[in-house]
Amino acid sequence: MTPTAPDPVGRIVEFVRTHGGGVVATNSAQGCPESAWVNLAAEDDGRLVFGTNTASRKFANLGSDPRVSLVLVSGTGQEFQLEGEAAVLEGAAEQDAAAVLEARHPGATDKDSTRLVAVRSRWARFVDVAVEPPVREEFEL
Repeated sequence: MTPTAPDPVGRIVEFVRTHGGGVVATNSAQGCPESAWVNLAAEDDGRLVFGTNTASRKFANLGSDPRVSLVLVSGTGQEFQLEGEAAVLEGAAEQDAAAVLEARHPGATDKDSTRLVAVRSRWARFVDVAVEPPVREEFEL
């Protein structure tokens, strides 16, 4: 299932909208990594959105270091690896992102302790090992 969108951002959006989740890795203030599965949604401009609990390590880590990496997998041999910057959303941006995330993952935003985070990717690698020869592509975004 190689993405069909011609541009890298469109391909990532399509992949997230099809598969809906991935692993996000953050760094603590001491530089310790932490990874967690998150439900994802993609905005039309390529920002990826997820919710996190304000008591989570992930939320604390984002406050000290906004750099993140994500791994998105199809389960059939395709994956995207992404690097970017995360921002905790406020106001209208948070409301817009909540609508996108809620449409993809009903109930994802219904807790008072949930904050929404948007990731703007700056680098991506796409891998498809289900085809011969395998596809490996890197993109600066």
